[in-house]
Amino acid sequence: MLGSIRQRISWLAATLFFGFQIRFDFLGILDPTYKAQFQQDSDSLVVDLMLNPGSALFPQLGGVERNYASQFGLQGMVMNWLSPGDHFYEALRLTTSMLTGAVFAAAVIAVWRAWGGRAASVLFALLAISFWTNGFGASTYWQLWTLLLPPLVPLLVWPHLGSGRRKWLRGGAIIAGLVFLKCLCGYEFISTVLLGVAAAVGFHEFRGRIDRRLLSRLVLAMATGLVGFVLAVGVHVAQLMAKYGDASIIRTRMFERTVSPSDAAEMLVWARGVDDPLWGWLVQGDSMLGLWAFQLVHYLTNPAVAIPAPEGTGFGLAAYGIPIWAFVVVFALIAGQAVRGRQEDAAVQRRLALSAGIALAGGMSWLVLAYGHMIHHAHMDSIVFYLPFLPLVFAMIALRVQTISHRAWPTRSEAAVEEAAPRRTWPRHEAAAPVMPGPRADDRQPVAQGAG
Repeated sequence: MLGSIRQRISWLAATLFFGFQIRFDFLGILDPTYKAQFQQDSDSLVVDLMLNPGSALFPQLGGVERNYASQFGLQGMVMNWLSPGDHFYEALRLTTSMLTGAVFAAAVIAVWRAWGGRAASVLFALLAISFWTNGFGASTYWQLWTLLLPPLVPLLVWPHLGSGRRKWLRGGAIIAGLVFLKCLCGYEFISTVLLGVAAAVGFHEFRGRIDRRLLSRLVLAMATGLVGFVLAVGVHVAQLMAKYGDASIIRTRMFERTVSPSDAAEMLVWARGVDDPLWGWLVQGDSMLGLWAFQLVHYLTNPAVAIPAPEGTGFGLAAYGIPIWAFVVVFALIAGQAVRGRQEDAAVQRRLALSAGIALAGGMSWLVLAYGHMIHHAHMDSIVFYLPFLPLVFAMIALRVQTISHRAWPTRSEAAVEEAAPRRTWPRHEAAAPVMPGPRADDRQPVAQGAG
């Protein structure tokens, strides 16, 4: 019980730390000016809604001809109900930051309970210096916590939902509800969110191999999330029909953000003006594929984390940022070791590698399917790599650090057990190449077809 109380207090303390860091960035992860101006255009939509609420249930901005009229805007509705005008807007920004901080803290405490304090400390540090979550976490428009919950909650509760049909009924309701909540605040990154759900479920359903059983469960998890998405679209259609008698804006915006962007030519001209001697050749022609590849390269070279730098050093943040592609490489290295089973943590790392691989596919899915959004929003779509590919890679790194550190510096209890164990003189050839423990039985053998 004491441990439980200590972990709850630690969760609260971590929530406050993450919340204040996301809101005020006292570590200096982002440039102060960039931090202050990040997503002001999107957040202004929420402020406008608070200042001009209109009908309580249908608080659309302007009319169907205005951009973003197709957003359902639950976040703006709730904030309008809670605040007279925009008087409490700053308090609501802090609340939004704290909600994101609570999600981060829950992940850290879960790692602490599962693997230990050293792994939790590493995850805590990596989440604290994450670059794009620092910008998005305080945005009242994006509500980052609603993007993080659909993968995180199944990852934490799946083993506690029972088995068989009961597990899927409960889990499906949770997934659909969380995706529904996210989509009431906007449809962006929906393919990434759905594959993030599959990544979470895959961690628990993996039985040592990728087979039909596993694939069917991943598809089922995504299908339940799709139900939440469809429900949100249905509510949105009803809203637009009731207020304007026309819901065609949904289809128009969908094509604008995917296969038929109206500003592709302008974005191509902009990309040619970027001073990039290494990758500028991609946009010298008129190829839309070249524009996509040019933007993708810059997404991958954006920082995933940024180490705080005192202003007196004279260096910019770029000198201290670790790019997203570096964590893709780390993921591949740890996953490769896990597949070969050469580390003590190989069984868990295989599960994490499967989940991270699905999550990486989820991030890439948005950058492919939402072509119109991707080429136009180079300052925001890097967030797809946090939903939840990068946090899963952070967990892989944390677990590896935990394994190596315990091997080099065991805890007192571990040292006492090792000291009490009978000593054995190993032949030189065995000492040079020790046999590593194999995976657990449930990780090697597939379960029966009907098992939950």
